[in-house]
Formats: sequence, structure tokens, C-alpha cells
Amino acid sequence: MKIKKILKKAAIIISVLLLAFKGFLMYRNYTSYQDVIHYKANQIVKVNIDGIAQSLVFNAIANPSFYLKSKRENDTIIDDDNKQKKGFNIPANIFLYTVKGQPITTVFTSFKISEQNTFKDYLKANYNAEDFKDTQDYTVATVLNNSVVIAFNKTQTVIAYNPSKDDVNQVFEDILVNHKTLEKSDVKWEKLQDADGHFNYLTKTDHLAINFQSGKAIIQGDFVLPVFLDTPKVYKNTNFSKDASVTFNLNLLSTLKYVNFKHKNQSVDIDSLDTYYKGHMALEIAKATTQLDSVITYEYNDDFEKVETLTTVTKQVPEINLQLTSDASKLYKYLEKIAIVKDGKLSKDIFPLYQVKIDSTNAKSLQASTNLSNTVKSILNETSEVFALNVNFERLQKQNHFPMIHDYLEKLKTLKIIGNNSQNEAIAVNGQMILKNQDINALAQFFINQKE
Repeated sequence: MKIKKILKKAAIIISVLLLAFKGFLMYRNYTSYQDVIHYKANQIVKVNIDGIAQSLVFNAIANPSFYLKSKRENDTIIDDDNKQKKGFNIPANIFLYTVKGQPITTVFTSFKISEQNTFKDYLKANYNAEDFKDTQDYTVATVLNNSVVIAFNKTQTVIAYNPSKDDVNQVFEDILVNHKTLEKSDVKWEKLQDADGHFNYLTKTDHLAINFQSGKAIIQGDFVLPVFLDTPKVYKNTNFSKDASVTFNLNLLSTLKYVNFKHKNQSVDIDSLDTYYKGHMALEIAKATTQLDSVITYEYNDDFEKVETLTTVTKQVPEINLQLTSDASKLYKYLEKIAIVKDGKLSKDIFPLYQVKIDSTNAKSLQASTNLSNTVKSILNETSEVFALNVNFERLQKQNHFPMIHDYLEKLKTLKIIGNNSQNEAIAVNGQMILKNQDINALAQFFINQKE
């Protein structure tokens, strides 16, 4: 009987602790939204810090050896008495956003701080922040060669990544002084509350979420096409070769009118391109192919004068194939007219890395390829997918086209993302990135490096 009573009390205590912990998390979640998002925010990234932490904790309980080994390899001895205080705590959610009227490259975030002077000292010690300027209501500091501007008062900070060096003081004033933040009646507020992914991208119409699980990252969302894009009536996909490491199929049409740009003083008319293009593009990266290229070298003649010499070299390049469904012959002639195609090859000004052969022998599609010796065969089929991206990372690594990124590919296996028509003219996105280690949380694998 005593044992039963003890177990019952233990169960009650554990239940109370769990409820208290859940309440604590709910409170953290609630406070993380308060007065931190500018009322004109138009693109928002929500990082669910607490959600990520819980996912990693559960994975660590199931796989303690991985995390303990990582801790031993990366630990440094820290004297807790000398550990610097920050003056803030990481909130349950962090929001990164752009603001209407500010450059698209300027990104803001804001969160509460607990102690102004401690936060100031933290910026000095860790980011070499200097030249603090005090206004009547807040203090401003710049770091990282003035590309990051930090404003803060007694309770809150606003940080702007501002590479264009534009004036962002109005945003600081709006949040820190006038408290002009996102209203609960705004459609984006409700979408933010509902967004439960680890990483979420949101606009008024779009939402994309990424969740990290054991051995994989899940991608889901939907977005509305901008007014200048539309889908063709029939969707196509192209299969080139069986050894492709990357394939991408896209079914989109431009609706732009009376728009052009310059190429070598030639006017490129978007309307003309749209007339010949039928709405489907396919791209693949496959095995290596050989190209002959001319390299400029310098030699000395009999008079010891340095002279320029052209030398022909053989090099291995990735076989890249591109296909555009189109009125091929007319599109080819137009590209020749505006100097994008010359002598059957793509202009080096457009793609300087490799030589690209342009082929218009198929009346229904224009084909471009770095394979200069053979005509690459392709099979065109109908599909239900607006777009599809497939990457075989193991095959891409074996093909050795881009050795500088091998370290980033080492843990990855495959990536597949597809987009289908959804309700309200939206495109539904679904995808998965699969990693080789199926036991460990994908995010932990990305950020924790272990020595073999």
C-alpha cells in the first residue's frame, strides 16, 4: 500500500511539474510576440527556438552517445564566475523581417532585454561595438563595418542588418518609442500564431515551413504566384539521362508586357521571348564531358620579348543540359539577332564558365548543353507538377564537379521538392531532404561536427 501511495504521489508531482513547464512554455511563446514586429513588416521569418530545443532534447534522450561525444569534443572550460552576462534571454520565437518602404536587403529583428548597461557591455566585449550614440529615447551602436545597426532602450532592442547603409532610424522610432507594431487584426499575425514549423517564412499570401526530424528535413507550404507569372495549360517534365545528379523541371509563363533589357547594346524584348517560349524548362547536371578551350599564355621570342600565345587545352566540365519547350527555330533566330547566341553557342557574356552548344533541330524545343560532341537525347512527358527539383547528393559527390562543396554534401543523401496546384490559385510545396544518418536530428547533424 505504501508503494502504491508513493507512486501515486510521484505521478501527481510529475503531472504538476509537466503542467507548470507547459504553462511556462506557453508564457514564453506569448511574450515573444509582444511589440517586436514592425507594423509594416511584409516578409517574416519565424524561428521557433523552443520547438527546435524540444526536438533536440527528445533526440538527445534517444541518442545520448552522439550528443555526449559532441560535448566532449567541443567543450571548453568556463569559469562560471567570469562568464559574461548578456542582459537578455533568447525568446521562444525570433522574428526576422523586412519592412515596406525599406530596401529588400535590410532585415530587422527585435526582442526584449533585461538590463540596458549589461547589454551594452556585452556588445562592446563580443562585437567590438563602439561609438554609442544616445538619443532622447534610445541608444544606437553600429558593428560589422556599419552593416549592422543596433538600437536599444531599457527594455528592448531592435537590430537591423543594413548592408545598403540606408536610414533605418524611423523603424527604431516606430518600435522603441511609438510602439507601432503588428496588430492582431493583421492577417500575418494569425498566420504567425498558426505557423508551428521550426523555420517559417510568411507573407500576406505565402507560407513555407521547415521541420527537422531524425535523419531528414521536411519542407511544406504554399504560395501564390505573383501577377507577372502564370502556369501553362499542360505541364511537362523532361528526362535526360539516368546518371543525372540534379534535375529541375519548371512550368511557368511570364505575363510581363512591354518590358525589355539590354544585352551588348541590343534591346531584348520580353514580349518576343514569351511569343516563342511555351512554358516548360528542364535542367539537369549529369556526368562529366570534355571541352577544348583556348588559354592565353606568354612566351619569350628570340629577341627576349614577351609575346602572347594561344594554347589549346582539354578540360573536364559538368555535363549541363537545358531544354526549353518553344518554337525552336524562331527562338534560335531571335537569340542570334540579339547576340545571345553566336555561331551555335551561348554568348560567354551570359555564361562565362563553360562553352554551351545551342541546338534547335527539334522543332518543339530549344536545347542547350555543355556536351559539344553529341546531341543529348531527352524524353518529354506530361505531369501534374508545376515544378520538381531532385538532387542525388551521393551521385553529385562522386561526379566531383564541385569539390569545394564536398564537405557540405558529406552528410546528405537526397533532396526532393515538388509543387502542385492547390486551392485559390496557390502552389502547394512538399519536399524532403534525407540524410545518411537516420537516427540523429537533421539540424543537429548540420551544426554538430564530430571527428571520426
